[in-house]
Amino acid sequence: MAYRSSRYQEPEEEEKRPRRRPQKAGPPIVPILALVVVIGGAVVVARMAAKQPKPDNTPKPEVQADEIFGGLAREEPPVPGQRGGGRATTNRAPSGIADNAVWIEALHKADQAAELMTIAKSAKAEGNHSGWNENANKAKALYNQALEDTALWEEELTEEFGDTDRQVRDIVRIRNKWFKMLDTLLKTTSR
Repeated sequence: MAYRSSRYQEPEEEEKRPRRRPQKAGPPIVPILALVVVIGGAVVVARMAAKQPKPDNTPKPEVQADEIFGGLAREEPPVPGQRGGGRATTNRAPSGIADNAVWIEALHKADQAAELMTIAKSAKAEGNHSGWNENANKAKALYNQALEDTALWEEELTEEFGDTDRQVRDIVRIRNKWFKMLDTLLKTTSR
């Protein structure tokens, strides 16, 4: 018979196939080894902790401040009302640096802008929004022009005399007020 079913196999063919090995019975080795390593580590840490000296709880003798800082001069407290955040003010710049023609012209523009702002605020209080926008935009242009005209000059002064010079600080403080006014106008006016 040429047709053979896979169900009916001859005994010779079964012997040729490899047999599956039986599994070993017993506990798994990897978890047991991990447990042994953890226990061994705990024993080593405990022994090391036992060998370390215990901290000394006796109070230390009191040390006087004169013993530590004896060679330093006594510092005076800051004068109330003195500004500068601890930075000393210098007078490196020659007197009269604010007599610069560009600076004087910028001061005049800022004064005109302040007058326009007063007019603009009163127009806004009266409910005249077009008067507010018109005058506030003129003031905005004047503040902007004053800042642009003096930007390079302020930078040169800061480079030459430093930002701790009294006159330079005054100029920077005034220009910062102009920046704040311009920023407020940029936020509150239409174009």
